[in-house]
Amino acid sequence: PHQLAAMRQSDRVIVQTDLEGEYLASRGIPGDRIVQVGMGVNPEELEGGKASRFRAHFSLQGPIVFTIATLAYDKGINHLVEAMRRLWGRGMKAHLVLAGPQMASFSRYFSALPASVKERCLLTGPIQGQEKLDLLAAGDVFAMPSRTDSFGIVYLEAWYYRKPVIGAWAGGVPEVIAHGQDGYLVRFGDVEELAGRLEELLHQRERAHLFGQRGREKVVRLHTWDRKYAAIRPLYAPALRSAGA
Repeated sequence: PHQLAAMRQSDRVIVQTDLEGEYLASRGIPGDRIVQVGMGVNPEELEGGKASRFRAHFSLQGPIVFTIATLAYDKGINHLVEAMRRLWGRGMKAHLVLAGPQMASFSRYFSALPASVKERCLLTGPIQGQEKLDLLAAGDVFAMPSRTDSFGIVYLEAWYYRKPVIGAWAGGVPEVIAHGQDGYLVRFGDVEELAGRLEELLHQRERAHLFGQRGREKVVRLHTWDRKYAAIRPLYAPALRSAGA
């Protein structure tokens, strides 16, 4: 309530997606004050990832499915593990790298898994800096089928490294990922659908490369912070004038 009260008194409310804007409008924020801008990345901060370094450090060979997120049910991480279990059962040779802090509920879930599943998963813990860039370079398919993200900046980071991405039909993510163009969207919790999309992108390398390339082009065209700044800066001028600054 205190956040909504502050927004009602604001001259401009900047949101990441139309979904956010529609929600705020339904809660009494005047629509003419809401401006959708989105999120961005600084390309120069994403340069320098080295795939061979990450693979050598963790002794990984073959395809890598990866996520960079809080390891939690609502992020779809349990479903990602279960989808990979199905693919491994079908003979798929791929690693699953889970990078990020663990929620207690996920830790309990993971600890109960068979050793044959655990040994095919790499849990790096929180990841940042050079190690994160190396993972972005090393991975083959990025998957975060979350139901709690209003945008998901990590999709932009994966795209910058030309990786195909998988998200969920939930939150603001469908406004970020163009389904069938630069990634796939799956129903949250649908393990078989997720497994199918992972299998498709791991086997159909030309499609995976095309999705990743389109994602990279979209980031450069729309989602860099210099472009976002150009959209945000003019919003301050009328607000300052109305305040007599």
